[in-house]
Amino acid sequence: MNNIQIKKLLQKRKLKATNIRISLLNKMGEHGSAISYSAIKKALNPINRVTLYRTIESLKEKGIIHKAFQENSEVYYAICGNTCGENHHHHEHVHFKCLKCNTISCEKLDQILEFSLSDFIVNKISINLEGVCKFCK
Repeated sequence: MNNIQIKKLLQKRKLKATNIRISLLNKMGEHGSAISYSAIKKALNPINRVTLYRTIESLKEKGIIHKAFQENSEVYYAICGNTCGENHHHHEHVHFKCLKCNTISCEKLDQILEFSLSDFIVNKISINLEGVCKFCK
């Protein structure tokens, strides 16, 4: 995603195209897979941690990025597809962590999984898989 595309996306989601938002989305796009909070912070250094937190939260709320994986205290974020919107994330994929290269990727399912629980309303399902990716196998 280039700067023009990023600016259009932010405008479409009614967010100002600030330098931090553009830089963050550029770094995420360049990374090519889910990227950790600490890697984002390092890539955008120097940056105030509160500013970074608020930027990430605003992009999540508008359906531009999503929390892809969490391991211990490290959170990984990925760019959403076109099906996400404001306050609504619609992902039909799983998050896969390669145990060799430590890459975390969003992978489309070959078959859609459906879950239901009697007497419960399911709003979100999150599935994380670990193994060896196609590049490392």
